[in-house]
Amino acid sequence: MPKLHELQESRAAAVAEMRALADTAETEKRDLTADEDAKFSGLKSKIADFDKKIARAQTLAEAERSAPAIVHGHIGDGQFEERARDFSVVKCIRSTLPTHEGGNVDIGFEREISTEVARRSGKQFEGFAVPDQYFHVDKRTLLVGSTAADLIPNPHRADLFIDLLRSKLVCARLGATYLDGLVGTPIDIPRQTGSGTAQWLQEDGSLSETDLTVDDVNLTPKTVGSVTSYSRRTMLNSSPSIEQIVRNDLAATIAQAIDAQAMVGPGTGNTPIGITAAGATAGGGGVALTYEEVLAYPSLVDAANALDGSLGWAMNPFVAKKLRSTLIAASTDSRMIMEGPNALAGYPAYTTTALAGNPTGPVAGTIIFGNWANLLIASWAGGLDILANPFESTAYLKGRILIRAMKDVDVAVRHATSFVFQSDITV
Repeated sequence: MPKLHELQESRAAAVAEMRALADTAETEKRDLTADEDAKFSGLKSKIADFDKKIARAQTLAEAERSAPAIVHGHIGDGQFEERARDFSVVKCIRSTLPTHEGGNVDIGFEREISTEVARRSGKQFEGFAVPDQYFHVDKRTLLVGSTAADLIPNPHRADLFIDLLRSKLVCARLGATYLDGLVGTPIDIPRQTGSGTAQWLQEDGSLSETDLTVDDVNLTPKTVGSVTSYSRRTMLNSSPSIEQIVRNDLAATIAQAIDAQAMVGPGTGNTPIGITAAGATAGGGGVALTYEEVLAYPSLVDAANALDGSLGWAMNPFVAKKLRSTLIAASTDSRMIMEGPNALAGYPAYTTTALAGNPTGPVAGTIIFGNWANLLIASWAGGLDILANPFESTAYLKGRILIRAMKDVDVAVRHATSFVFQSDITV
């Protein structure tokens, strides 16, 4: 479908052509000829058609501008979400530099998107409001470094950029429920905690009233943030594109923090309450974790009527190593408890260093099993709040730009009995 401005330009051209026909006939003091009249009528029909298309395009554009925030999922309203992916954090950061140091950049598009994000969220941002769609890109290698000095070509192999080793994100892979674009605080989600009871009656007996009980799952925004810095020369000259490095660094850093807290957040120091602190069932198995104890995890979730949904395991890599090197039954079987890298007892299993477990500590290992659809990870409208400061005292003396990123999120568990965990496994 042609864009609105294209339709308007085509309509204007048709009107100008009609005006030329009429002016010619008027100048020559005559009526339109048969051919001119036919052409005039054709242009009139064409203009009417343009008017219909323009009206539809205007209605669509207005609907997209005034679209409410998306409450659940990653499906956007179309045009805004598509344009938001072209947002440039680096241009916003460069705009804070003096003109003679490369700060003379056009950020009209970024300001427009940032203003729209702020309007939709209804809150004030200290810096640039970066839309969530900025981070919703095709899968790419996560690029980040503790320093950007090695990004300057001399010679430079951008295609061989060495990524930072990060803990793997597991909550999304296991099926956690993400609530995006929330507005207002706190968010209360009704939850049924009890039901009425069935009763058997004798002849002509009376039922006794029993009521269901409900409470709320509360979500209150908690701010997670990160501070980093890049040199001015890096902003101007780096390869691979500093834009992609900044994008992936911010996305990965914030996402990892949320992923870890969703599983083991203690709820103290403004951290969310994760699975292990939300009342999940303690596994109670031995520190060696036998096959029978592994099978007890799904049984405990099943006994809580929660064995239906996105079921799976999250564990520290050394817990996986222990399970893959432990026989099901030492005297009668040669099979290991965990035979494959991504499956345990018939359910998906993923490893992450966000869960404790280090034999050099030694630190005991942690494992979690459950219905991950009952894990809620909430994000408030407005995306990331990015603020660049080229004048911070230490950064200024080194010619660097300090960058702060902040985001409002929270975590909640629908039913704590949907999860079983153990954190004292000998690895």
